[in-house]
Amino acid sequence: MLDELALSALTDAILACELFFLAGLSLRAGGQLLSPAWLWGMTLALIGLASLLGTIDHGFFEAIGHPGHRDMVVATRLVIVAGSLGMIVTSAMQYLSGAWRLGGMVLAVGAALYPVSMILTSDDFLSVILYYSAGLLLLLVLSVLNLRGNRGTGPMILGIVLTLGVSGMIPAQSGGFWGLGLYGSYHVLLMPTVILLYLGGRGFRQTRGGPGK
Repeated sequence: MLDELALSALTDAILACELFFLAGLSLRAGGQLLSPAWLWGMTLALIGLASLLGTIDHGFFEAIGHPGHRDMVVATRLVIVAGSLGMIVTSAMQYLSGAWRLGGMVLAVGAALYPVSMILTSDDFLSVILYYSAGLLLLLVLSVLNLRGNRGTGPMILGIVLTLGVSGMIPAQSGGFWGLGLYGSYHVLLMPTVILLYLGGRGFRQTRGGPGK
């Protein structure tokens, strides 16, 4: 029978494949480079890359206590921060304009320096979770405020709420479900949730202009 670490690696691999597939669907023909739709596709791809790196780490490095385990942890967490930044930039490009857009993106880049510094100097994962959660909360608030103007807002709001709920398992140190352990359960619960995030992103603009353009 597979142990908890192996189940974590296996479920992470499945989640990574799903995210790459959804990212590919999001980067559909006709979308402009750096448009909200394009940025959302890249954000899903970055989250998928983080899952893939987690698979490699759990399945190979961490399983045998390899010295490269720490490097893999750092790489995975840096990609999570990059995906979180992508989420914030997508939100700004989709819903904000002018000084609000620029200010939001500058603030997001500045705020990312804190989790990056913590990743490089310590084993603290809380800063990564907080930055990731901040990106989700920003997108949630802007989605609610623009509920009537985006056909994908309903699935996006539901997807964000479920993602935040599932992510709470990690700081709470839940025992998980179904004999999968904490991270195996976390990955399995995210599988249907990321489909909602993809569906929400289908309503994002494929042009770089501000809201309404």
